[in-house]
Amino acid sequence: MTSVATTPLTRANVCAALALSSTLILCLGARGQQVAAPPPAPQKKTVAPARIEDADVHLRLDGELDEPVWQQAALIDGFLQTDPDLGKPVSEKTEALIFYDSHNLYFGFRCYDSQPGKVYYRLGAHDADTGSDSVDVLIDTFHDRRTGFYFSINSSGIQFDAASTDRGSGGFTNVHDPTWDGIWYSAAKRQPWGWSGEIRIPFRSIRIPHGATPQAEQTWGLNINRTITRKNELAAWREISRFDGFMRPSKLGEMTGLHGLETGKNLELIPYFTTRYRASPWLPKYDGASATGGLDVRWGFTPNLTANLTFNPDFGDTEADEFNTQLSRFEIFFPEKRKFFTEGANYFQTPMLLFFSRRIGARLDDGAPQRILEGGKITGKTGRWTLGLLEALTERTALVEPNTGTPELAPGALFGVLRLQRDIFRKSSVGFLAVKRSQGDAPPGSAVVGQSQAAYAVDLNILHGEHVSWQSQAMLNTNDAHPGVTAQNLGWYSAYQYNSERLFFNGSAKFLGDRVDVSSIGFEPETGRYRGNLDLIYKPFINRHFIRQLFLEANYDHAETVDGVVDDSGADLVLRAQLKNFWGVRASYHYDRARFFAFTPIFGRLSTLAHYADPKYRFQVSTNPNRVLFLDVLYTTGKFVQFDENFHGFERRWDVSMKARLGAHLKWQLAGVLSREYLLDGPFFQDRRFLISRINYQFTPKLRARVLAQYQDDHHGDGINLNALVAYDFTARSAFFVGFNHQRHAPLDRADLGNEVFVKLSYLFPF
Repeated sequence: MTSVATTPLTRANVCAALALSSTLILCLGARGQQVAAPPPAPQKKTVAPARIEDADVHLRLDGELDEPVWQQAALIDGFLQTDPDLGKPVSEKTEALIFYDSHNLYFGFRCYDSQPGKVYYRLGAHDADTGSDSVDVLIDTFHDRRTGFYFSINSSGIQFDAASTDRGSGGFTNVHDPTWDGIWYSAAKRQPWGWSGEIRIPFRSIRIPHGATPQAEQTWGLNINRTITRKNELAAWREISRFDGFMRPSKLGEMTGLHGLETGKNLELIPYFTTRYRASPWLPKYDGASATGGLDVRWGFTPNLTANLTFNPDFGDTEADEFNTQLSRFEIFFPEKRKFFTEGANYFQTPMLLFFSRRIGARLDDGAPQRILEGGKITGKTGRWTLGLLEALTERTALVEPNTGTPELAPGALFGVLRLQRDIFRKSSVGFLAVKRSQGDAPPGSAVVGQSQAAYAVDLNILHGEHVSWQSQAMLNTNDAHPGVTAQNLGWYSAYQYNSERLFFNGSAKFLGDRVDVSSIGFEPETGRYRGNLDLIYKPFINRHFIRQLFLEANYDHAETVDGVVDDSGADLVLRAQLKNFWGVRASYHYDRARFFAFTPIFGRLSTLAHYADPKYRFQVSTNPNRVLFLDVLYTTGKFVQFDENFHGFERRWDVSMKARLGAHLKWQLAGVLSREYLLDGPFFQDRRFLISRINYQFTPKLRARVLAQYQDDHHGDGINLNALVAYDFTARSAFFVGFNHQRHAPLDRADLGNEVFVKLSYLFPF
């Protein structure tokens, strides 16, 4: 095979392109304002909730709103649409009521509907996406426009909650972290005129400012929105812009006059007991029956700070990772799913992923995770400071590498993480992060898993006005693999973003020295490289003929080694459209240059480095995600580098996914991938197949079952993973589980863990 001649771009070219594009986007923004005036700023919204004495509440939480106390509540109305018609009044009458006593905040909702029989009522697990009509509340207890708590109930009373952190433009999950689970209470009720709901939020379940006196008045941020699913309608009390698309802590109304708030002790003990039986073909040390127990502790030792402790944690009820179809020369990312680490993870976020909690108790070469003995963390906010502090200890583990039979040792490791942020200006912050893994010594000559590493970083997050954000971070890494400190132990990242109704621009640059190694504490695998990225999207709201909105996107990215050699680069041109029926269509062209090794005819990798030009075409169609059946079909064709098999070739690929909500109880998701791979000169090489099926059945609001079945196949063989769970949720943090896990590969993988059945009980004792 021959390499493609390239003209490498220098770092100066990349920096100049970033500067030029930043200037261009500002000019375009200014010019756009001359052509079409920007939409008027949302009006300031303020509400003063009524304070009711505890003895006078007498509230039965059933969703009816028929108690006399609701007649004293403050009324919130005047909801305005974001979708489908920005700025117009909500199409169905909507009222929210609000009051509080010394221990709780109460919300009531009357969601009128001219066609009550068409309201979407569906059951689901806590934090599930049910696709139902819902009402959502976002409160910013510190009124700092940076953080908040998100509460939602659907028309069947199913709860969704999240911790919110405003970090500039980004998707819903970048702002709202659903891994936070509070203890709060709600109910919903179908009505002849629509549906109604009630929410009670104990102050002990959230973090609130600690005033100088109990009677000191507080002002909180507040917004409320309603979703009418069949109409694809979103309407809010404080209007939400179309380019935001959801409520953000930095853009809320105000709730004033709060005083006399009490949080109580806020101590929770959650002991657990689990027993399991495992049978595996290659790893007898894990076979047979076992039983264990442990304890989780949550203590709100101040109104602003919470401590979480775990002793001998068990994560058997955590859903398995999905098969990843991505091909890369770098490590593939799998998200954290273990509850102790996901809850409060937003307190440790920085622009670079220098702390990745999956490194704690990671799976070893024999397929089993390294045992975590204990862990603890403190999170919260006091004054203008936000704090995240975490420590965890893993057990020294001896193992045998299944494929080679080589003895290995995973020394016990102590992890420590400190994250501090200081609020500056109106919505901005400056931060510091320190991450350290201290690993025990191993006997000379031992094959050691992991290494001691540390990372220290400072970051700056600027939010300016409604449209501009800038994030930057500088870091220093030390590690056992590269003793000492040089300039190649440094790294930095900077990203500027502009987002408005018509225009989106992102420009970012990143450097990680070739002595940077955070593989045992974080997730930054692309080291020894400079990388730059430019992304420009023009997104006019057409709303004519059959098109609702157009998206015209141009993207360019470029990476080169610290020696100035082009590593990879590419450009993308994308045309997307959202149709008036809320279907989506997309066509795109991608031109990538991948720097990899030259290959022999028998797929052997040679030492000669080469660049491969890989143009690709993609076509995608998706249906309305709010309907009973959602389909998404993506077709890709073009050249590619097969990193797993060591050849440069041609690919035709189909990605098909489906989501069906069958009645009020059943949700079925199915995703399939077929990739047909060819050698560059034409011969067929292999088919790669992936099939993922997820079934969720909600018997009652508390009793649920899920099954995740996965199948993969290529010319090496096939594999099947099955992850099944039946759960009864006592609260958001305690439940009874019965589960079954199955893992099989053919030909047999020596790290195959076989079959496992487990029973787990955890129960919350609040004080």
